[in-house]
Amino acid sequence: MSSQTSNSFPQEIWWLVSQELANRHDFDGLFLCARSSRGMASLALPELYAIHDESPAIDAHALDIERSISLWRSIIVSSLGKTLFPYCCWIKALRLGRLHSQLEDISRDNPGLKAQFFSPPLEKLQIRRGRGKAFDIDAIIIEVACMVTDCIRTSADQQDKRVGLSTLEGYHLPTANLRSWVSGLSSLTSLSVRDGSVLTRDVARAIRANCPAFRELECFFCKGTDVDEELGGFLSNLEPNTLASFTILSVNEVGRETFKALRMHSQSLRFLELLSLERLAFQSLNELQHCHKLEALKLEGAPSTRHYPWNTESKDVFQEVIQWLQNCTALLDLSFTVVPAATTILAEVLKSPAVRIMNLSVQTFDLDTDFCTSLVHQQQLRHLALYIRDEELLEADDGRRAVLAAAIASCHDLRDLETNELFSLEEVENICSSLPLLENVVVNGDLIDDEFLVPMSRLSNLKSLNIYGPSIISFNMLLKSLENMAADPEGHHEGLQLYISDQNYDHKFTDQQEHKVASIMKDLFNGRFRVDHRQNPDELHESDFSD
Repeated sequence: MSSQTSNSFPQEIWWLVSQELANRHDFDGLFLCARSSRGMASLALPELYAIHDESPAIDAHALDIERSISLWRSIIVSSLGKTLFPYCCWIKALRLGRLHSQLEDISRDNPGLKAQFFSPPLEKLQIRRGRGKAFDIDAIIIEVACMVTDCIRTSADQQDKRVGLSTLEGYHLPTANLRSWVSGLSSLTSLSVRDGSVLTRDVARAIRANCPAFRELECFFCKGTDVDEELGGFLSNLEPNTLASFTILSVNEVGRETFKALRMHSQSLRFLELLSLERLAFQSLNELQHCHKLEALKLEGAPSTRHYPWNTESKDVFQEVIQWLQNCTALLDLSFTVVPAATTILAEVLKSPAVRIMNLSVQTFDLDTDFCTSLVHQQQLRHLALYIRDEELLEADDGRRAVLAAAIASCHDLRDLETNELFSLEEVENICSSLPLLENVVVNGDLIDDEFLVPMSRLSNLKSLNIYGPSIISFNMLLKSLENMAADPEGHHEGLQLYISDQNYDHKFTDQQEHKVASIMKDLFNGRFRVDHRQNPDELHESDFSD
C-alpha cells in the first residue's frame, strides 16, 4: 500500500478500515497498514495493540516466539518513552503470565533471543536470584508490571483520559503490588491471578474505590489455611452486586465463607465456575442458594470426592442445592464434572418446568435412571455431552440405554451429541432419525460396524463425526456413505470432519485407502479425515521381549 494510495482517502475512511481489520483480528493487515505511512500507523497501531493479547504471536511457542518477544519488548520499551508511539497506553489486556512463560523459555533455551530482549534500554530488567544465578522471572515480571501500569496511569492523568487497560493477569502478583496497580487502573474490568491467596480485603477496597467497571475474577488455585476467610473477605469488600463472573480453575480450599460472600453479588453474578471442589465445599454449597441469576454454572469435584456420599451425609444441604438450581430460571449452560451424586441432582433439576437448559455437560461415576428420563423435559437442549467415567457402570446391562436413547431422541433441537454410552445400532438409528438437526456427533458402541454408518450418513447437517468406540468399518462402505452424503440435495456438510479413533487392526486401512478417503473428503466437503488403529496384538506381544 503506497502513501499516495493512503492519502487518496480521508483519514476517517482509513480509521474505519483499521477498525474493521481489528474486528476481524487481521493482525497482518493492520501491520501492513501501519508500515505504509506514519499517518496510517497512527490509525492502525492503536487498533493492533488494543487486541495484541489475541494475536497468535503473543501466545506463541517455539516457532513464533521471536515475534512474540518483539511485541512484548515494544510494549515495555514504550513505557520508558523510547518509542515513536506509546504502545503500552493502547493495550486493553496485560497478560503477564504469558510473558512469564516465554521469559522462562528463552532464558533456558534461546540465548540469542534472551540477549535481544534484555538489550538497552531494558538491561535493568536483568534481575537475578543472586550473583551468577538464574534470572528471577517473578521479580522481572513485577518490574515490568510497575513500568507499564505507571506509564498508563501517568499518560491518562496528563491527557485527562480514562485508562484503556481493562484486563490484568499474572502468575505472581504480590498483594502489595497488586493493590498499587489496580489503584491506577480505572477501567479495570477483569482480574486473573494464579494464587488466590493474594486477594485480600485491602485489594478489594482498592478495586472498589478505583475500578467502577470491575466485574470478572479468575483464580487458578486457592490454597492456604485462611484462604476461605480471606477470599470471602475480598468478595465482601467489593461493591455489592458488581461481580458478574467468578472462576476457580484448580485445587482450592474454599467453602462456606467464600460462598457466603458470593451472596453479596447474587443479583449480578451470571457465570460461576468452581473446579476441584473438596468435601467441605460441597457441604457449604447451599450458601449459594440466593444466586438465582446465573446463566452458566460449572462444578467439578476433586478426586477425593469420588466416593463421597454427599446426598446422605449432608442430606439437608443436598436438597437445598437442588432447590437452588431449580430456582435458577435464567440458567442456560450447566456442567457437572465428577460431582458426587450429580445425576441424582440433575434428575430433579431437569424436571423443573422453570429450568430450560441449552448446553448440558455431565461426566459422572453414577447414573440415576431418573436422570435419563428427565431429559425429555429439556426440549430446547442444543448441546449434550454425557460421559460415564466408571467402566463397570458403562458396561452394565441395566436397561438404561434404551431409556436414555429415547429421551435423547425427544430433544428435537439437539445440534451436538457427545457420549461414550454403549448404544446399540437400533438406539443409534432411533436417535439419528429423530434428530435431523444434529451437526456434531461423538458415538460409542461395543463394536461399530458398517451398519452404524447408514443412519449417521443420513444426517443432512452433519459437520463432525467421531467414532469413539472399537470399530470394523470397511473402506468400501465408508466411500459409499460419503458419496450418499454428497448426493443428498438437502445436505450441508461443508468442512466435514471424520475421525475413526479405534479401528480394529484386522480391518486396518492401507495408506493408499487412507489417502483416498482424505482426498475425497477434501474434494467433496473441503473436509478432513483421520483414522487411528488398534495396535497389532502380535506387536504388543513382541514388545514384551524387547530391550
